[in-house]
Amino acid sequence: MDDDVELRRLREQVYGVDGAAATPAMIARLAELEESTRRPTVAEDPPAETPDAEPPAPVAEVAEPPARRPALRWALGAVAAVALVGLGVAIGSTFAAPPSTAATADPAEASLPELTFPQTAEDVISAEILSDSGIDPASTRYIATVSDFRIYLARPDDGDGRCIATFTSTENRPWSAGCASGAQVGAAVFGIDDRLTVAIGEPVSSGVDGIPIRLSDSVTAFVAR
Repeated sequence: MDDDVELRRLREQVYGVDGAAATPAMIARLAELEESTRRPTVAEDPPAETPDAEPPAPVAEVAEPPARRPALRWALGAVAAVALVGLGVAIGSTFAAPPSTAATADPAEASLPELTFPQTAEDVISAEILSDSGIDPASTRYIATVSDFRIYLARPDDGDGRCIATFTSTENRPWSAGCASGAQVGAAVFGIDDRLTVAIGEPVSSGVDGIPIRLSDSVTAFVAR
């Protein structure tokens, strides 16, 4: 089967509405195919010029606008490992309006590219819900929905560290929140439930068991095998 055809079929099975039926083998194969699409291709040598060949007509180059951020917006069917501290307050309709639309210039955000983009309504979690979490409400950014969990990346309210907050998508309720100190070396790993783990940082060095699925530049989900 052609890799492109297989990739489309697996994405429909894993990321679609029936994703819960996807097997670990399907998820592993999908991760393998998606990884192969991210590998740079080696440029082939141009064909030798012939004396009688006319020079090709000039082609205008069109620069593509940069993507807002490479966040994966699909609902994944299966998920991976251990739990955080639940917030225990319903979201309801408490989402607040987003603050400034200007991108932050804080150099401290360079390690988390997702936080350099302006916060939008999709990213906002109300300050009331986050009041006891230690998370800065202005820093939250929506990353992806994995099965029934909406995953947000954020900073602590003192600006030193990395945080993950999650909410159940079906019940629209806060599920967990946790932060890692800025002094911590390597990936920061957060357990969401007994089948889902989320890591901030390079997943290769995180030591987490499971099938890795990259959600954004900084965030990787690990699905239990």
